[in-house]
Amino acid sequence: MAKPPTNLYERNELFQKNLQCFPEYIKQQIRKVDLDEVGKWVDIVYTEEGYPICKYKKDGKVKHINSRNPWEQAKNWCNQLPLNQMSTLFVYGCGFGYPLIELLKRVHEDTVVVVFEQNLPIFIAMLHYFDLEPIFRAHNKCIFFLGPFEEFSHYFQNLISTYGLLYLTVPSVLFTPSSRLFKKEYLNIQSHVFERLTQQITAFGNDHYDSLLGLHNMIQNAEIVLENPYLSSLKDKFTNVPAFIVANGPSLDQNMHELKRVKGKGLILCCESAIVPLMKNGIKPDAICVLERTPESYLYHFQNKKYPEDITLLALAVADPRTFASFAGPKVPIFRSFESTSEWINRMVGDGSGLYAGLNVSHLAYELAVYMGANPIVFVGQNFAYGLDGLTHSKQSKYTEDVQEYIEKVKSLPIVYVEGNEDSFVPSNPLWVEFRKGLERLIEQTSHVTVINATEGGAKIKGTTCDTLTNVIEKYCKASLPYRLDTLLNESKKNLDISTRKNKIKSLRIELIKYMDIYRALNQLTSERKIIVEQLLEKDKYGAGQELRQEFEQNNKHIMKFLHRHVHDQFFQQVIMFGYHQMNELGVINTPEKLRYALQIQMELFDNLCIICKSLIRNFQIAVEKLPLEETTSNE
Repeated sequence: MAKPPTNLYERNELFQKNLQCFPEYIKQQIRKVDLDEVGKWVDIVYTEEGYPICKYKKDGKVKHINSRNPWEQAKNWCNQLPLNQMSTLFVYGCGFGYPLIELLKRVHEDTVVVVFEQNLPIFIAMLHYFDLEPIFRAHNKCIFFLGPFEEFSHYFQNLISTYGLLYLTVPSVLFTPSSRLFKKEYLNIQSHVFERLTQQITAFGNDHYDSLLGLHNMIQNAEIVLENPYLSSLKDKFTNVPAFIVANGPSLDQNMHELKRVKGKGLILCCESAIVPLMKNGIKPDAICVLERTPESYLYHFQNKKYPEDITLLALAVADPRTFASFAGPKVPIFRSFESTSEWINRMVGDGSGLYAGLNVSHLAYELAVYMGANPIVFVGQNFAYGLDGLTHSKQSKYTEDVQEYIEKVKSLPIVYVEGNEDSFVPSNPLWVEFRKGLERLIEQTSHVTVINATEGGAKIKGTTCDTLTNVIEKYCKASLPYRLDTLLNESKKNLDISTRKNKIKSLRIELIKYMDIYRALNQLTSERKIIVEQLLEKDKYGAGQELRQEFEQNNKHIMKFLHRHVHDQFFQQVIMFGYHQMNELGVINTPEKLRYALQIQMELFDNLCIICKSLIRNFQIAVEKLPLEETTSNE
């Protein structure tokens, strides 16, 4: 590499050139830093050969980022790394350029390199001294995240929310030599990064039957959707109204009675299972929120139950159809956003409005409160932790009284200790930790909302302030609601043109039939690719592998067709994720032997995709048969 520039003008020119190599979010982060201040943190001195080395100054101490022979240090570090076995690298620290440049010179062109640099002054200084453009041009699979995790979490989430995640399932973790000087910071970043990866992979799901159940429930609920107001009818209708999200945690028994004072002065959104203890205590919520699609949801909380007609049902459109049919009050079926099948049916019979909805009913309730404009939002009974004597739910809930097997399942999970609201640590379990962190991410994304945790005890929820329910009610529940939720929805329903809406059933039927043909074509594709690969592997048992490489890359392109935005990717993404995980475990696929292994994995993947295609063809046909045979036509 050429000697770095030595005068200020050349360094500034090089900085501007390097800056153009990065995406806009990196540029924005760097532009927020006062470049004149960088010198207060960073000292640059030169080796006898004229190479710059970096010293970082903080709290009166100087940290040497490089050795006196920085290139030799970088080469020795890289020499220890089995780079051919690493398909993805998570690199912590740029080391003022030397280890990063040496690494990128050596890695295979297909290796994904994700770099985390927590120190912006060191990173900015590096951009003034090294020409990175040739390196990035030769290796274009390099992604950067700067600062502490909180500053780049949004951008990292964007990365793993795409199918770029397929290539990140087996990351090799590398700490550059100087990262030891910032050990605490990098270990904190790594903890958050792997936590997010785990959560995102979990969100992909693992049950084809569960996805099919959701499809069939939405098809059966299509008429319910058309006969009732859409979610959009609630947008900002309760601006600056306090909303109380009531969960079924063990602490609910302690302050539930206070909720009677909320009625008419704040929205009470009940997380599904909390309805039993609320009704037993004469507390009528404004709405019941339902997330689950399983029959148990209906059987536990709606079968043979008659709820007052002024309680609203806010349920996902995937809910058991019997839940909607058994409910007397207003109903709003809600479609998920960012889920291909739900968005597709929404386009056919809905109006496009939807919510992410998350993994837990509290996530759905929180999003609903935000969507309706509520502020503040108050959590009650949201423990995410065990109560006294190992209680998991309110003593008056259905689970405690009649569904002991569910309680035993929860108690069989490993115990983990988390920070508490009132105690230093409280016992929880991995499932509740995952739900809590999912809620914290939603809160992080809605910083304009005041969020209060009025749960007695329980786990601390980041982004909330703690207060007693008594204080919250006295402070915020002073004015009456502008209107009741049930009244708003009943008025909205009166204005619906049901006959015109029901014409949408015809569009849904046409789409189902169209996709049956699409999945027949994709099924044919899987069969053809399997034959091609089988013949090639038989023919090229001992060859150099050039043709193997071509077919391997062709297969990858064809597999991506199952993740196209016009295909229902939620049915395919689990098996594709597993297939790519197996290929990632091979490391860099750069030998004929590895190519053969990878092609065999692709053949198994095509087998699984074939099974799913056949399942979808069969189930879409069943769905067509479930739709009403006659569409109502509008009177013109």
